[in-house]
Amino acid sequence: MNEKYIVNFINQNQSIEVNKGTTISGAFKAAGLPLNLECNGMGLCGKCMVKIEKEGSLSNVLACITAIDSNLNIYSENGEQNSSLKANILESYTPEDNYEFRPLITKSYVDINDLKIKSEEYLQGCDFNALKKYSDLMYEENCKGITFIKEENHIIDIQPNNTTAYLYGAAIDIGTTSVVIYIYDLNTGILLKTYSELNMQISLGADIISRINYAQSKSGLNELKDKILLTINKMLYEAQLEFPYFTDNIYNIVMCGNSAMQHLLFGFRTDGLGCSPFVNITKDYVECFGNEIEINCPERSRLVFLPLLGGFVGSDMTSVLLASEDDNKIKLIIDLGTNGEIAVGNINKYLVASTACGPALEGGSIDWGMRGTIGAIDRFKIEKDEIHFRTIGGSEPKGICGSGVLDIASELLRMDIIDETGRMITGEELARKSPGSKLCDKLIQINGITVFVLYSDNDKTIYISQKDIRQIQLAKSSIYSGCIALIEAYGINLNEIDEIILSGAFGNYIDIYNAVKIGLLPYRSNINFKSIGNGAGMGVCMYLLDKNMKKKCDGIVKNTIHYELAGDEGYTKGFIENMNFDAKIY
Repeated sequence: MNEKYIVNFINQNQSIEVNKGTTISGAFKAAGLPLNLECNGMGLCGKCMVKIEKEGSLSNVLACITAIDSNLNIYSENGEQNSSLKANILESYTPEDNYEFRPLITKSYVDINDLKIKSEEYLQGCDFNALKKYSDLMYEENCKGITFIKEENHIIDIQPNNTTAYLYGAAIDIGTTSVVIYIYDLNTGILLKTYSELNMQISLGADIISRINYAQSKSGLNELKDKILLTINKMLYEAQLEFPYFTDNIYNIVMCGNSAMQHLLFGFRTDGLGCSPFVNITKDYVECFGNEIEINCPERSRLVFLPLLGGFVGSDMTSVLLASEDDNKIKLIIDLGTNGEIAVGNINKYLVASTACGPALEGGSIDWGMRGTIGAIDRFKIEKDEIHFRTIGGSEPKGICGSGVLDIASELLRMDIIDETGRMITGEELARKSPGSKLCDKLIQINGITVFVLYSDNDKTIYISQKDIRQIQLAKSSIYSGCIALIEAYGINLNEIDEIILSGAFGNYIDIYNAVKIGLLPYRSNINFKSIGNGAGMGVCMYLLDKNMKKKCDGIVKNTIHYELAGDEGYTKGFIENMNFDAKIY
């Protein structure tokens, strides 16, 4: 019989009993408490760090990899949200049961003596390029045997001598803002390392539309293509420095990204994406060998960009749906980023759409906005007229990232510093409403615009401005209105949605209560929220590791209908009506 232990969540005033060996993140899940697992519980991102007390000693541990072997107390701010939401918000999700390790590309070695006797038998399914290489290698003095690289039973390349110990794959999520590469050992299915970089195309335009416009000239298109290839190759070079014979042995690369990223990677003209109706060059899989694209990999490496779903809904959403569970639950799936993508339905039928929510929710278009890196304010609270915030890395604040932007809007709304229309009051108005409030001094004018000061020192004054609030309103209304319009187009209402799934780093990191409070996310009582971190990255990894995922991917494409929100009167009307900061509870 399994030993059981008591886990006390001190900040949440909650206790549960768990089996010995349960991870702390598993205890959070069992208690119905949210936990940030941005790296999908692989112990990489460090964002699930919690303080525990065991046998009288305090320590900080990663919840995702720490097993419970005694009674313990957990001190964590995770889940300190409105009690009506807390029990139904789930932030951990793992795909282990959704795929098996069945790589498309494999290696096998044959000794030279066996080859000389049975060469025709071993060469069955050998393509022309590999056959030519074989004819040269077979008679080289130092060749002791041949390693065959196979796609299924088809030989796509050969190498001299035994190189079977080295076989790598890469799953690449190409985002508008950042690019993430997951490097795998395709002999074992083990994730070796994750690399991430800013998409170097940012220097030519922060959002999709500006890049599409830049790509109207042939030189502009080529420049954007070079930028994304340079971004990818930079990370592959870093892998080359860490893993033996990496560049010569990365034989499978699977990629996903939005429609514009697909076009710009392959140098496809973007004219069709520049005006409505938005038309892609192709929605299908784009497949090629390494020698057909300037990615640092073997000439016969197999590359595939997963299929798009229509308009601006790219293969990043295809990848998110690939990572979703195959059940009959009706899901509302929201991939939050510069270009918000939404899906409604299940494996049998999905309706998808995109919303141009802009970069505000990623810290862009905000005066002091920044990416979620060291020094970014990512949590914000006002208590007893005192400002409290947290920065990533615990350093002095440098700016505000997306989750901080959302917290700030929610708190200023709660304190009546902004009203439901988004108007920010002046310090004088606050003094009349709340005489003696310390917050009055935080409301000042900069360049004739009212701002709320978050932090100041001799070098800088970090604030949120009235202009910033308007940007937040535009972004949140676009997302919320898109969700409601797509649900209605599916032929159901919010009460028929079984769960809401948030994908993307921002979606994984936000305070869901605050997102509901400002009207960013739809909500009804007893709705389940799940945050799956980088769902696009998860799905593209699954496709890399399991060749049977192609069948599921084909089914998703077949059963998915793209819906154009721009032509939906309800969306247009809702976008205006939902601009206010008010949560609509169903």
